[in-house]
Amino acid sequence: MTHSPQLWQPLQYGTAEWQRVYFRLRNAIEGMNGFGKDPLYECLESGGTHRIRGIAAQAVLVAFQLAHANKRKLATWAGSIAVDGNRPHRRATRRRKTKPLGSWNHEGYLTEPSE
Repeated sequence: MTHSPQLWQPLQYGTAEWQRVYFRLRNAIEGMNGFGKDPLYECLESGGTHRIRGIAAQAVLVAFQLAHANKRKLATWAGSIAVDGNRPHRRATRRRKTKPLGSWNHEGYLTEPSE
């Protein structure tokens, strides 16, 4: 049985090598989908961000949103590499100031500081 050139693929479907490559690519795609669905940026999952009519207009809007997500991802990557021997630029983590665990009692309330 001969296969048409349209259906040819370099790795045999279902083999261990195919699975290794396929799942790595699949994880990359799903990671990018999650990145684009971030509600603080492009919010691709929400229909409320696509307030425009027509399939063509929707496609253009989504293309711009994905371009913005790609630009954010590239900027994050560029900020994580060292240039000219300098340390990479890293944003400070945004964490709340918390009280030590010893300042809570068994009921979950803050204890009054002893003087």
